Amino acid sequence: MQLRIWLVITLALTTAACNKTAQSVVQDAEKAMGSVTSIQYAGTGVNGNYGQALLAGKEWPRRDLTGYTRKINYTQRSNSEEIVFAQPQFGGQRQNPIVSGDKAWNGADTGPVPQPAAAEGRQLRIWMTPHGFLKAAAQAGNATLTEGSGGASVVTFTALGKYQVTGTIDGQNMVTEVDTKVADPLLGDTPLTVAYSGYKDYGGVKFPTKIVESQGGFPILDLNVTSVQPNAAVDFPVPDAVAKAGVPSVVVQTTKLADGVWYLTGGTHHSLVVEFPDFITVIEGPLNEERSLAVIAEAKKLVPNKPIRYVVNTHHHFDHSGGLRTFVAEGATVVTHASNKDYYEQAFKAPATIAPDTQAKSPKTPNIQTVTDKYAITGGKQTIEVYATQKDTHTDELLVAYLPGPGILVEADSYSPGPPNTPPPSPAPPNAVSLWENIQRLKLNVRTIAPIHGRGAVPFAEFRKFVGK
Repeated sequence: MQLRIWLVITLALTTAACNKTAQSVVQDAEKAMGSVTSIQYAGTGVNGNYGQALLAGKEWPRRDLTGYTRKINYTQRSNSEEIVFAQPQFGGQRQNPIVSGDKAWNGADTGPVPQPAAAEGRQLRIWMTPHGFLKAAAQAGNATLTEGSGGASVVTFTALGKYQVTGTIDGQNMVTEVDTKVADPLLGDTPLTVAYSGYKDYGGVKFPTKIVESQGGFPILDLNVTSVQPNAAVDFPVPDAVAKAGVPSVVVQTTKLADGVWYLTGGTHHSLVVEFPDFITVIEGPLNEERSLAVIAEAKKLVPNKPIRYVVNTHHHFDHSGGLRTFVAEGATVVTHASNKDYYEQAFKAPATIAPDTQAKSPKTPNIQTVTDKYAITGGKQTIEVYATQKDTHTDELLVAYLPGPGILVEADSYSPGPPNTPPPSPAPPNAVSLWENIQRLKLNVRTIAPIHGRGAVPFAEFRKFVGK
């Protein structure tokens, strides 16, 4: 009799398991986790500064958070993060990225700052929250089910028409992990993972007390949740200035600094074009493919009928290397610090299917010229000397480019000139002082500094005043 009962129970459980579908698993999880139309949660923890590692391939630098509040309206498809860093940061000690539908902006004391290019990524992250995942999977119409480890259920669907989102639901019907891949200008298709644990009950709604979000293999958020408000009053009307804003076009403005040397500005990051008898060298390929294509087009306009043979990369931080794949596709050799070689070789070969770029469509074998101390590019009367600097805290592998003929120094992040006649800081920033010391160590006769950031090229005397020398 006992054997018969055991067989009946086993058969029933097996039948139930076989009858599971993606929709039934999602419905069970929705029932167990509770129904919400909006949610607000807060906590403290650590932010990982994505793409800004001290050395390529190392963990993102950790920045302590003294406050973090996230508000989501699932019906409105809106999301706001209020982030408070323990120390001042580039972009402000308080940051407030917002999205509502297909409109994105940053909240600021001076008014909303449109961020149209960020809307899709911020929208995707709504559907990677525990309740957001279940809602999106239920509505997708393309969800599939597979079995995970330990009896967990794995549900996969396509979000926003191109992102394959996978969620793991454990035996208690809690969402424990959500994974996808996102486009990155340097890394191509890049893993994005959010892990959820320590679920508690908040008025009939289950929500995790621990959230760890990782991108590119390292945490970008490690949050200890301290409060949760299900179905909170959350509303983010789109400001008029944001509703009217479109993605700004890429602007390249050109200034001639010397014979065969042009300074390309028009955005947050600048580049230089240097003409040699038989080729062109570009110093810095920042941001993304769009910026690099515009810089390449301008270089060919300034110097017709010559190939771009080299692109000099000051350091690996993603805002300074995001356009390098485009230069690789152009056939240019990347001149960079020796510590970046292995990392770049993998990055330049990585697939980019979510946002295909030129390198993905027509791959070229990357050529990388490493620098450990000094490397020179010469031809005719033109010379670029590339030096590795010392004692910079922004990164462990910073390069500067020096043109001895006109006395032009190209540097990134050590010194970014502000508006004219701005009083010099006191004390001088450590990395600016480090740049000064490197110039003295290398015995460079600098007459002009052409920074990658800031208002533009300035006389060396202005930098000397800035550092109090």
